[in-house]
Amino acid sequence: MAEVSGEAKIVVGLDFGTTFSGYAFAHKSKPKEILTFYDWPRPMKPYCKTLTAIYYEAGDATTAKVKSWGFPALHDYTKDINNIQKLRAKSVVDLPEIGTYLVRFKLHLASKDAGESSAAKLPKGFTVTQVIADYLREIGASIMRHLRTKFSDDLTMADVQWCVTVPSIWDDHAKKQMEVCMARAGLIRSVNSPAGSPHPLSIVLEPEAASCYCHRNMPDLELKVGDRLLVADIGGGTTDIVVQEWMSETPDDYRVKEVTYSTGGLCGGTYVDEQFNKFLFAKIQCLPQFLRKSTAFMGEIFKRWEEIKCSFGDLVTIGESFEIQLPSKLAAEWEEFDEEHGNPPRSSYDELELTHADIKAIFDPVVEQNLALIADQISRTSNVKVIFVVGGFAGSPYLLTKIKERFLGTVEKVISPVQPGSAVCQGAVMLALNPAGITSRIARKTYGFEVSRAFKAGDPEAAEYVSWVGANKKCDVNFSAYVRKGDPLEVDHCVSKDFTPLYPGAKTMKLLLYSSNETDPKYTRGPGVDSREEASFTIDISASSHMEARPTVNVSMYFGRSAIEVKAVGKNFGNGEVQGFQLPVEFRGDWV
Repeated sequence: MAEVSGEAKIVVGLDFGTTFSGYAFAHKSKPKEILTFYDWPRPMKPYCKTLTAIYYEAGDATTAKVKSWGFPALHDYTKDINNIQKLRAKSVVDLPEIGTYLVRFKLHLASKDAGESSAAKLPKGFTVTQVIADYLREIGASIMRHLRTKFSDDLTMADVQWCVTVPSIWDDHAKKQMEVCMARAGLIRSVNSPAGSPHPLSIVLEPEAASCYCHRNMPDLELKVGDRLLVADIGGGTTDIVVQEWMSETPDDYRVKEVTYSTGGLCGGTYVDEQFNKFLFAKIQCLPQFLRKSTAFMGEIFKRWEEIKCSFGDLVTIGESFEIQLPSKLAAEWEEFDEEHGNPPRSSYDELELTHADIKAIFDPVVEQNLALIADQISRTSNVKVIFVVGGFAGSPYLLTKIKERFLGTVEKVISPVQPGSAVCQGAVMLALNPAGITSRIARKTYGFEVSRAFKAGDPEAAEYVSWVGANKKCDVNFSAYVRKGDPLEVDHCVSKDFTPLYPGAKTMKLLLYSSNETDPKYTRGPGVDSREEASFTIDISASSHMEARPTVNVSMYFGRSAIEVKAVGKNFGNGEVQGFQLPVEFRGDWV
């Protein structure tokens, strides 16, 4: 792999979201001039993001070609469905094959800790990495075209520093998989994508990016050292909550530290859509059988629902009912269904009325989840002064009203920026240009290595947990903690420990990194043990083969960054060459 020659000229903050995706960028020569892209093709409304959707041509999944992505993907898919229905109405037998339309595929990366994902299983033959990489490749090519138009025709990947935002509740596996997808998309350089950007991918945590954006774009907000603020990044899929403390003496010098470890869940705006879907099917009981013959109209219904969702709770429409027009064929089938099943007749089958109470019942389960997450974070600390509400779902007047009703009085202010959807991608650029803005984070888990030590009374006795070295009985599943859950970790916080191989003459030493939700875990494996293997990596100690003494390896772990990094170096052998790893080295589970 070629060395990096020169610094990147342009920083791009890419917000790859569950429902929508967008980006912002800045030239390093003008770091305060951060621009957000709005000119997406076929938008449903003027917005800083496009749909996180992809439409493949019909054919084998392993060789499927992307037909369109973003808003055009929905347009093309709907058009093809309508065409099929027209041909079917004409009794055409040889119908063209429909391609594969996919949405919400980002949820496949969500950490299990965040809750149960509602992502639909991918069609046979498609893989998570393939779909995400294909989408990133398309949006990346669009970004590069715009940057060349904006700055220079001869702009290359070598001029670009990519910053991708991820939920803070994602684990290291999900973060690493995002990097794998960026490489497969050809956006960052790897063995298989030599034309990608040679600059290391910057992974930025979404609520931190949002916090930075809010500070920079709200100059009237007066904060003093020690003031605490809660950032609620409520997007399409995930909600991220973090509490930070202001550390700077001057408003222009952005410096904060994390006060409590970040929390969140799968309760973004797309889950309100799920609630609406349930309402729709419960109201129109013949809908499942109708959709077997006609699926295209669902796109029109959800366009109307999107309008209703975005305006619900504002001062203009408060208390009003909304109507959704239904196609005549569905209206006829609905009326016939009610007659056949003895249901009371409706005054009209041509439209579906959603009363204020109906929409409130659709919103409330998801809104309550978000309120509970915010309340939980406030209960973990004290003196929270401000709540920042950002993310795509933060544009909901109803959600913002409910947050204010619940927490004003506990906090002084609840603030949502004018464009909450662009906060994350703009903030990502700001943090990439000022990485020292985050001074410390709180450990979300306990991390440590599995080590062997002398057996003690009470240690697990099962054969797979015990070994013998000569006459000495060993416990092989001891959890040697590096940091503990809740520990404050300054950025680049380093913990080092020495390790020796279990047996003399070894040429390699394998280390297993574990995490635990417990503060003081004793074991890495065994019945009732709450620990998870995060990574496995092998250290080359062959340079010690000539030694009589047991080789010693110093293993350092760097915390407080957006991803954990590990470095290993021989203490009494070798020439001091450092072996470095960014976690996880080996994936656990199906990431292909």
